[in-house]
Amino acid sequence: MVQRDGNNQHRHHHSKRKKKRVWKWVIGIILALLLVNGAVLAKFYYDAKHSVESTYTPVKHKTGRDNEADLKKGQPFSVLLLGTDTGEYGRTEKNGRSDTIMVATVTPKKTTLLSIPRDTLVTIPGHEGHNKINAAYSFGGMTGALNTLQSYLDIPLDHYVEVNMKGLEQLSEAIGPVEVNNDLDFTQSGKHFPKGKVSIDHNNILAFSRMRHEDPRGDYGRQLRQRQVVTAMVKKIASVGSITKYKSILNAISSNMKTDISFNQMKELYSNYKGATNVSQVQLKGQGQMIDGGSYEVVSDSTLNQTQSHLKKQLNIN
Repeated sequence: MVQRDGNNQHRHHHSKRKKKRVWKWVIGIILALLLVNGAVLAKFYYDAKHSVESTYTPVKHKTGRDNEADLKKGQPFSVLLLGTDTGEYGRTEKNGRSDTIMVATVTPKKTTLLSIPRDTLVTIPGHEGHNKINAAYSFGGMTGALNTLQSYLDIPLDHYVEVNMKGLEQLSEAIGPVEVNNDLDFTQSGKHFPKGKVSIDHNNILAFSRMRHEDPRGDYGRQLRQRQVVTAMVKKIASVGSITKYKSILNAISSNMKTDISFNQMKELYSNYKGATNVSQVQLKGQGQMIDGGSYEVVSDSTLNQTQSHLKKQLNIN
């Protein structure tokens, strides 16, 4: 009996020592993985910081807010998104044209993305007569666009992001294909897009997002496709799988984007606005009218007031 107890005790201690050795190996492997991941994350952090800082381009602009939106507290804020085609189609304008105009209101739980027709009739300070809203960028650069859109929508525009639309090809190549639900069968630039789910990549992204002449909705149909592409790409970039391609993504962004959102602010967005990738889409609509030989989209006062109220609600502005 005593002998058996001794053997049992010996086996018990041996088992405990064996478990300790196993746990030491497990802990060692975990620590090694953490160190490797730490090195990768440190490299990612450095590259991200460098790329974001290269895009950081502040402009002279007053939002009209008494206090800046506090991103640390998760306060709602707005962003003007402009897609420009500088140098495309033989254009020689200094600033190019803002062919894609969107305003995003961002909260910790969701983002509302408003598309604005580029031919919308507006008043641009310092420029008499009838003007299209995309002329604000041509006349006064980003400051002119911010001031005009802010006055038109009657909300503060806290930040801006300007993307060269040609850069969408490079960004699309970096993140890989995305799927969107296409509601119109059409062919553009030799690329055919059937109804239903279609795969968008760097070979067809501009054809899909630029087409409007074959769409009975005209520019509204094009804006819908642009919102679909932007939303799908944002979700793809935010996914875990895209982290492995971060270097090419950062290169595409830094080469084709300007913004007044700093790297520290982007870190706060990452920490405090986890649900912002839940995007709802809104379209500002008007009626096409010929005025003095020019084609404009004229938005009624009631539609504009309704849109303004919706945006103010998102931003918690009375």
